[in-house]
Amino acid sequence: MMASLSATSLSLGGSLALLAFLLFIFGLLTAFSKAVRLLASGKGEEEGSSADGRVAGLHRLLSLEDQGESQLVMARMLWGALYFIWGAADSLPKLLALTGAGPGAASLAAGAGYAFLILLVFLLFGYEVPRRVAGRKEGILAKRSWFIMAPLLGLARTLGRLVALMGRLFLALTRIREVEEAQLAPTEAEFLQMLEAGHARGAIEDDNRELIANLFEFDDKIAGEIMTHRTEIEALPVEAKLEETMSFLNSTRYTRFPVYKETIDKIIGVLHVKDLLFYREQTRESGDFSLADIMRPAWFTPETRNISDLFRDMQENHIQMAIVIDEYGGTAGLLTIEDLVEQIVGNIEDEYDEGEQDIIEIAPGSWLVDGSFPVDRLARITGVPLGDDDYDTLAGLIIELLDRIPEEQERPMVHYGPLAFQVLDVSDKRIVRVRVTRTCQEEEGQDHD
Repeated sequence: MMASLSATSLSLGGSLALLAFLLFIFGLLTAFSKAVRLLASGKGEEEGSSADGRVAGLHRLLSLEDQGESQLVMARMLWGALYFIWGAADSLPKLLALTGAGPGAASLAAGAGYAFLILLVFLLFGYEVPRRVAGRKEGILAKRSWFIMAPLLGLARTLGRLVALMGRLFLALTRIREVEEAQLAPTEAEFLQMLEAGHARGAIEDDNRELIANLFEFDDKIAGEIMTHRTEIEALPVEAKLEETMSFLNSTRYTRFPVYKETIDKIIGVLHVKDLLFYREQTRESGDFSLADIMRPAWFTPETRNISDLFRDMQENHIQMAIVIDEYGGTAGLLTIEDLVEQIVGNIEDEYDEGEQDIIEIAPGSWLVDGSFPVDRLARITGVPLGDDDYDTLAGLIIELLDRIPEEQERPMVHYGPLAFQVLDVSDKRIVRVRVTRTCQEEEGQDHD
């Protein structure tokens, strides 16, 4: 009896030693996979010369991208399966034999307990601990473990090819249609989720995150959302004389101006300062002056035009300024190629840009906002959804709530859910400046004052 128990213990010791070896290899693969991902994302640096065989091998693995990741996954699946197969087929029966548990409920309970212990050890030392260890000195870890990883990955690569061949054969025999690679690509929502996750981990910097997010939003915007509104357009009448034109140019900071006939709704051309200077040199002696002779043809686009398509057209036609027209053919506003570029890279300031911001946080939960500020951006900043079916700007929202345009002397306040809007400045029937305050109210209705 004692001899049998001793033999069982000895056999169990060897079984557990092999189980621990399989767990060690799996944990090493987990740490190596994490280190390789960090190196690929630029968060780590491998040490050593590229002439070193281990570093060269790492470079080859990193260059494989998806194929290299597949090899690592296959290797981990292989050694993880071996761990559980060995544990279930050899170690677990010997542990039960050592405890002497007979058949019945006691044996079943003991078996479940040992199985849970094997799983817990696997998760702790095969996943959690190696994953955390790999976050430090990942270049050294990846390099020093390469002599073990190389044959394991070679085995996984061979096994992966065999499995892929068997998979294709199975699909051919069963006539199951294979999913196209394009269908497996992440959707825009999934990509943005990955972007946020990468930013949260510190793998993607703030500027790069904003740039990528702006690229996705670029296709969803229309000209009417980003244009300079007609009330803010600085334009010249076509009958303007030289002195009037020069005075106008000296009072502004732009180099291109719409030229209109009778009203701003009849824009007939665009004046470039460079053309004016050249024209003055040519007609200095005669003294003749006519804006109609200098201006270039105006380029028009509907306010519902997708800005991605508009950007492409303006590039192809070498257009710097587009006049945005509404559904009735009147002037809705204008936009420039710079306005379109800013939708991707953010605000571009030059030496003539004024320092005033369109939104300033003056206290926690309180902002000074331009009346022309887009309501969708204000909703993101304040965290309060704002309906935008009938208006695009903060001024439009306030006019909707008031059901009228405030007078210049008025300072009305209106509420929208938890937000209070205090009009501070009105000029030429335009709401120029507003104080936005987030109150304690949480009701979603609209309360007019």
